[in-house]
Amino acid sequence: MIDYGTLFLQTKNLSLLLVEDYEPLRNDMAEVLEDFFKTVRVASDGTEALKIYQEYQKTYPLGFDLVISDIQMPLMNGVELGKALRDINADQQIVILSAHTDSDYLLKLINLGIAQFITKPIKHEELLDTLYYVSKKITAAEPKNPDVLIVNLGENYLWDKEKLLLKQDDITIELTRHELLLMQLLVRNEEQVCTNDDIMQDFYANGVDINEKNIRNLVFKLRKKLPEKVIGSVYGMGYKFTPLD
Repeated sequence: MIDYGTLFLQTKNLSLLLVEDYEPLRNDMAEVLEDFFKTVRVASDGTEALKIYQEYQKTYPLGFDLVISDIQMPLMNGVELGKALRDINADQQIVILSAHTDSDYLLKLINLGIAQFITKPIKHEELLDTLYYVSKKITAAEPKNPDVLIVNLGENYLWDKEKLLLKQDDITIELTRHELLLMQLLVRNEEQVCTNDDIMQDFYANGVDINEKNIRNLVFKLRKKLPEKVIGSVYGMGYKFTPLD
């Protein structure tokens, strides 16, 4: 588990909107989050959250740095809220609180480019680790340049970093959720080695337990969908993403 001091350094200047319809959980989470984030607002459903978000934008046009939302809520569920927020701000960072019974919603969220999940019942360690992972992405983010949103992988393969789509000759190549998570991690760390520990930590932050054998199998399957040598093995260390063009 990430230590409190390290997490606070990443989150102390960030704003957060928490959306959860179950009041006891909402209050407990808000109490924890207020120890780390500069601004914390809460909503009990998607409709209220959208109103709070739009009102907040009047002062802060980029909106909240992070939104944490439940899926199953009255009036407007988490999928509908995620779509509405992405329509307002395509770069909005969103973490979803999901139960095992929410599986029907997860693919819809992934298709929106939302791939950060915390599994219910929420474990304190998982919450803090995910907050660290996401806040680190936020604080390290640079303004997007349209010229670098599309990565040329060679052999007419393209990776769209914004839409999270892999294409060859304009034909979309379907990726599983785990393949998508791995692809995102490797692309973010282009020309850098991602160790098994890096991959396991990243997947854990997304609510997925994975071991070294799983990683080897996943890399093998993802490689079959990409040009040869785009994902290289660095002996004794891990894997490195290298576009061919």
